[in-house]
Amino acid sequence: MFIIFLSLFLGLICGFFLSQDFEILGVNIFILFQSIGQIFINALKMIVAPLIISALIYSIVSIKVNNKINKIGVYTFSYYLLSSFIAICIGMFFVNTIKPGISDQENVLNNLGLSDNISKIDNFSLLSQQYSIQSFFDLLIPNNILEAIVSGNMIAIVFFSILFGYALRSVKTSLNIVNFWEIIYHTMVKIMNYILMFLPIGIFCLITTSVSNWDSNTISIISYYFVTVLISLSFYSFIILPLVLKIFGINIRDHFSNIAPALISAFSTSSSMATIPITSRCLINQSKLPKENVNFIVPLGATINMDGTALFECVVVIFIVQIYGFDISLSQQFLILFFALITSVGVAGVPSASFVAIVLILNTLGLPLDVLVILLGVDRILDMSRTAVNVLGDSCCAAVVSSKIK
Repeated sequence: MFIIFLSLFLGLICGFFLSQDFEILGVNIFILFQSIGQIFINALKMIVAPLIISALIYSIVSIKVNNKINKIGVYTFSYYLLSSFIAICIGMFFVNTIKPGISDQENVLNNLGLSDNISKIDNFSLLSQQYSIQSFFDLLIPNNILEAIVSGNMIAIVFFSILFGYALRSVKTSLNIVNFWEIIYHTMVKIMNYILMFLPIGIFCLITTSVSNWDSNTISIISYYFVTVLISLSFYSFIILPLVLKIFGINIRDHFSNIAPALISAFSTSSSMATIPITSRCLINQSKLPKENVNFIVPLGATINMDGTALFECVVVIFIVQIYGFDISLSQQFLILFFALITSVGVAGVPSASFVAIVLILNTLGLPLDVLVILLGVDRILDMSRTAVNVLGDSCCAAVVSSKIK
């Protein structure tokens, strides 16, 4: 734990002083750190698909009572749906209370310089146009599961793994089948442990290169928006989730302490998927939660439970409405709430999922996209924060469900 915090601290310090053209003996240090960080993320992502498949199948076939599987599924889905709804409501409350986008619209729009780099928005618009209810089910049920695994379609991977696990339970099999998936799962865990040995190095390189990219001018222009998102995420993380843990009799301090390495990893990598191995290890080894519960809940949560993402989408859309001085009714805000709830799940497997979902919502409501160019400039910091919130929400779900199902 101390080494991880030290890596985070040193990365912050080095990032403030590291320029992107700094060289030692002809070697660009920024590019070197960037490459090491990317290698670490790639290694984590490499193990995610086989780990999810083996963990879900093994956890399902190893549970001896069918009734317990049904309870875990019902409790997990109910928790995820309710928690995402609450997170969006919190984001809606703070963005309407702080009103970060309400000021001199003409002055703000001029200062933001919205004419630059519109091509980024075009990319998100293209991706958002490809999203629909039909495309969601195409992702959920692909015509080729191997192609889905190669492409990283996590929704399809989770769906197929759960379906395979249930089917495997329903046929008469020998104990060897269960042992086979147990061996595969433990092998994946072993590989995961090898990768996690380099966690401090990966965190240091990722944080260093991220901090060196921060643009103080851009941040100062939209500081109210930035603060609004962080306050909303913080309130949900440090007030709502601890309250949920307390209601179910779970020690708040112990839970946060046990899950801290996963939160730091999520913050550093900005990837819930890449953090699955660390989250699972923390919950099983530190929190002592049942392995079969964790192996079912965490991969599922990293795919469909995006509390931080859903909250963020709501804040951004209403902020843009405020920036342009549009009037928006309460019913329209609830429409935004509905879209945020659906799209936080539906496009979770797409790169830059939050902005793809935001563009989808803005296009649906007929709102302009220009401001997103500026928001992309500071999104790395907020992406790190909302990913940590996503992972924290998954861990709380695992703790709550495990407390209800012994």
